[in-house]
Amino acid sequence: MKRPYILSTALVLSLTAGCSQTNAVDQGTSSKSPKQKSSPETAQASEVSPGFAEGEPAPGPEPSSAPSSPEQVINETSKLLKTRVPFTLPKTMPVSKGLHLTSKIKSDANSYEITFYQTEKPIPINNSKLNTLSSDSKIATIKATEYKTEQEAADRVSYQKAASTGNPPIDLGHGIKGYSDAGAGSIFLHWNEGRWSFISKALNKPEKDSNKELAVKVVNFLEKQMLPPPDKGAVLLDGNNPYSRNNLVVWQDGNIVYEIEQANGAMTALEIAVAYNKD
Repeated sequence: MKRPYILSTALVLSLTAGCSQTNAVDQGTSSKSPKQKSSPETAQASEVSPGFAEGEPAPGPEPSSAPSSPEQVINETSKLLKTRVPFTLPKTMPVSKGLHLTSKIKSDANSYEITFYQTEKPIPINNSKLNTLSSDSKIATIKATEYKTEQEAADRVSYQKAASTGNPPIDLGHGIKGYSDAGAGSIFLHWNEGRWSFISKALNKPEKDSNKELAVKVVNFLEKQMLPPPDKGAVLLDGNNPYSRNNLVVWQDGNIVYEIEQANGAMTALEIAVAYNKD
């Protein structure tokens, strides 16, 4: 699959501070995935869950009522969203064996934000105990924001086609070529797959070509998996540390922008992204 590269200034600054389905994912030509329609009660622009401030999570029920399977948690999470944004969630989440999935939700008329956690014992969605968890318990945060126009949404993704920088192209496998560049103490590796663009960025000169190493891993993964078909999409990777939380997946569907951020590693972010496409 051939895809796009586009990162808004805000997104690039974000990393500084802290697929390959060559065939199937010419998702550039795929039709948009259907959006889940909001129920009448979620369609009200100013509606938020009763009993708590707009944008803040509800306290949640007692632990005995915590959903069991990841799929059940995701289903229950979707029912608690109070927004007019047509919401789309991944079908599952990467949870370590023996641990339990839960979530914390914020939503308002134009957006929603869900942080997923894995815990040793079941904890209900939005329960206050989630505020005491260590950062290691966080799997990722996913967001959706509705913009007034499709152009405004596209600007948030800032797709751009990777192009030769004068350096020899880098073979990433499966017919994918990457292009390297350097500047301001950083080394970049860009490539495209369909309507997705990818950039891996390493600060300073690494001892090994960590950008290429991560890029090859991503290309191999996406040869067997499919990212959501976007209008435009971008993946920003931390070439210094693929296990850091400085990786971002963002894509546009009409006037909605979806984001996966603060995932516990680059491959976790991509696993979540492809789960949007699973049956």
